[in-house]
Amino acid sequence: MNSGNDQLLAQLRDIHAAADPGWWPPAPGWWAVALLVLLALLVAGRSLARRLTAARRRRRWLRALRRLDVEFDPEARPREFLAELNRLFRAVALRAFPRADCARLHGEEWVAFVRSQLPDGAGAAALSALARGPYEPLPDFEAAALREQARAWVQHYG
Repeated sequence: MNSGNDQLLAQLRDIHAAADPGWWPPAPGWWAVALLVLLALLVAGRSLARRLTAARRRRRWLRALRRLDVEFDPEARPREFLAELNRLFRAVALRAFPRADCARLHGEEWVAFVRSQLPDGAGAAALSALARGPYEPLPDFEAAALREQARAWVQHYG
């Protein structure tokens, strides 16, 4: 029996370290980290895309505002100028306030809505031309003040 035990004892090896773990598959914690990083990248990408789209839309509206003076001179064609400016205000409002029922507003109600939403009250008196100007034969208004209000409106809500 002694020789059998000796043979078995000879087969035993010394204490040794375990083999290094392989890199694949990763531990469950790394899967969770990868999922969180992926979600963060998706959220950041979506936010960036939304901001880029808004910036493009804002630039397009500002170009339309600059084109307004060229196509509809406020001195030569004041009614058309006011109508186009009003259309720009309304387009921005419909995009910024989809649930505010601003599409049905007109006249003084529309001007009151725009005034209430403007960031500052400077030049808000010029906005009354939007309510009555397109319908008067020779409207009297300050084109520069209206342009500034439209620029502020587009910058803030565009």
